[in-house]
Amino acid sequence: MTRLFIALPVDEAIRNRLLPLHRFFCDWSGIIKPVSPSQFHITMKFIGECEGSTARAIEEAFMNIPVDTTSLEYTIKGIGMFPGEKNPSVIWTGLQTDLTRIRKMLNVIESFTKEFGIKEETRSFIPHLTIARIRKGRKLTSKIYNYLEQYRDTDFGSSMFTRLILYQSKLTPKGPEYTVRKELPLAQ
Repeated sequence: MTRLFIALPVDEAIRNRLLPLHRFFCDWSGIIKPVSPSQFHITMKFIGECEGSTARAIEEAFMNIPVDTTSLEYTIKGIGMFPGEKNPSVIWTGLQTDLTRIRKMLNVIESFTKEFGIKEETRSFIPHLTIARIRKGRKLTSKIYNYLEQYRDTDFGSSMFTRLILYQSKLTPKGPEYTVRKELPLAQ
């Protein structure tokens, strides 16, 4: 079985602006599991576990997804938590972009994966960048909440999405490892 997802990677300049948060999360690793900055991305479609033949078929067809291949400007701004601040499981930064274009891209990707028997996502798309997860059974301290509060409205910068990537995800005890299977360039 091969675990796949489709995502827009975040560029290095934005990742660098998020490093202070990452370092803070690492200091609280008993409570928070930070996402490695090298793995920051906006998930467009989590495909999940696929049989080898289905994974190969998706990979072979990926470069022909009929998405708008012009680059897409975005801004990473603010801090939030899922499902909410009271008992969060995920810490994220917000994504500001052309929502019409990104939803159109999302619809094209959904149609593409549906051809391979992948279920359509039923949850609403909330544009975000996951930067950390809360360890199961752990609670954030007031010190962590206070630290995050100072970034609530911070603008971490703007850039352009220039690639749509089909990733393979391998779960390990140290966290997921992502491998690029295919990369569809978005022109600049």
